[in-house]
Amino acid sequence: MITTRAIALMFVALAALGVPRADAQVDNDLQRQVDALKEQVRRKDIDVQVLAAKVTELEAKLADCERKGEPSVPAEPEPAPEPAPATPAAPAAPDPLEPFPADPLMPPTQPTPGVPSEPEPVNDAAAADFASPEAMLNAVRIRLREDFGARAGSSDPKERSAYQRELKPWTAATARSMRREVTWSVRLVEAMSARSGRVLIQAVVVDDAGHEFGPCTIELTGAAAKSWRGVAIAGRRATLRGLATLELTIDLDQQEARPFRNDRFIGPCLEGRVIVTQAVLGT
Repeated sequence: MITTRAIALMFVALAALGVPRADAQVDNDLQRQVDALKEQVRRKDIDVQVLAAKVTELEAKLADCERKGEPSVPAEPEPAPEPAPATPAAPAAPDPLEPFPADPLMPPTQPTPGVPSEPEPVNDAAAADFASPEAMLNAVRIRLREDFGARAGSSDPKERSAYQRELKPWTAATARSMRREVTWSVRLVEAMSARSGRVLIQAVVVDDAGHEFGPCTIELTGAAAKSWRGVAIAGRRATLRGLATLELTIDLDQQEARPFRNDRFIGPCLEGRVIVTQAVLGT
């Protein structure tokens, strides 16, 4: 009797010891599923940001076209005098779907004189604004002068107050429009770790000859951050791909460029820097 009871107690103890192990296994499986779902959400969020940037770019191009104005529609020609009765040798009337020739008696198969057949060149001025961080900041400086004019540096208290009041919404709209996928050649300067496993790298955009075209901050996340964490990067050259964005900062007391940061100065009360998110670095 005592032996049977001891054996039963032993099985109960073994079963009790196995429960925590089973619970731990279940917790591990759930954690892996949660991590996988988080990674899927992060990838979807990146896709949404890229699509939003493309939509913003198209809206900026549309607004640029509207500012420049559409080509004027030529006035309709005055009605030609009624032609003489057609003879059997007269050509057939032109198809109404084809452009009407300048001469009523000219066959429709002949091209209209003076009408160019080549398409108009595509205006890719927006792409030039994203050639480098320096180009992006220069584009914002030009836009600031065009939108505010002399009010940006006015000494008149009313004009200065109006400028400062309008600067915040203008800055937000400008930052939203200045977003584009880029591929730049960069020289890495230094790296630092940030929250949520991110790695921030300071870099300078350069060409093949080593000429510099402005600094930028590179934000690496996920696997890209892990591959560069703890790596000596100072002076290394790399190819950068990612979403270039602007960070614009308002300081109402700042009227001119700060020492050692004159490259960030946009105009009175406004500084900016370029940040590349969703970045991938290749060597």
